[in-house]
Amino acid sequence: MPKQTFFNLKEEKSNKIIQAAVDEFSSKPYELVNLSDIIKKAEIPRGSFYQYFEDKKDIYLYLIDQIKKTKMDYLSKSMLNQDTPFLKLVEELYDSGIHFAINHPKFVLIMDKLIKNKNEIYDQMMKNNKNFAIDYYSKLINKDKAKGLIRDDIHTLTLAKIISDLTSNVTINELNVNNPEESYKVMKENIHHILNILKKGIEENV
Repeated sequence: MPKQTFFNLKEEKSNKIIQAAVDEFSSKPYELVNLSDIIKKAEIPRGSFYQYFEDKKDIYLYLIDQIKKTKMDYLSKSMLNQDTPFLKLVEELYDSGIHFAINHPKFVLIMDKLIKNKNEIYDQMMKNNKNFAIDYYSKLINKDKAKGLIRDDIHTLTLAKIISDLTSNVTINELNVNNPEESYKVMKENIHHILNILKKGIEENV
């Protein structure tokens, strides 16, 4: 995380440094980003950078954290609605995630490169995100069970893992940064169909 000296900067200067990092990390994979390019674009001395961050990984992790917080801002409104049935809420959350992606295309490029690169940062981030999602979904599933909206015999953890895996896989498999609008449309349709199948099942009523 940044050193306190970074947080003491004027907002205009700190924003310029972060924007320089966004530009570089969205244009090439992490391993190919040259710290000197970020420093040059931010128009700060190299020594000043090390007063704010430890190294390239430090500013990258901070950037990833800011992306996650920004996305959470988009999701928070739906997450606070405790009365929405579980599967409908999952669809609303996914839709909010798509709005986040549309409004922050460079953030999407950064995450897309991270996902495709699958380095140690990716492994840790995905593990943390998946654990959070499964825990969150499990609470919602149990809440709907208490309301009689989900059958008691449905295994909570299994359903939570299925939803987490399916939504993540749709994003990974369908995202096309070269044609984002079409890929977002396909992603929304796929999620809708998946959740509809889960809701109604696949067998005809006998």
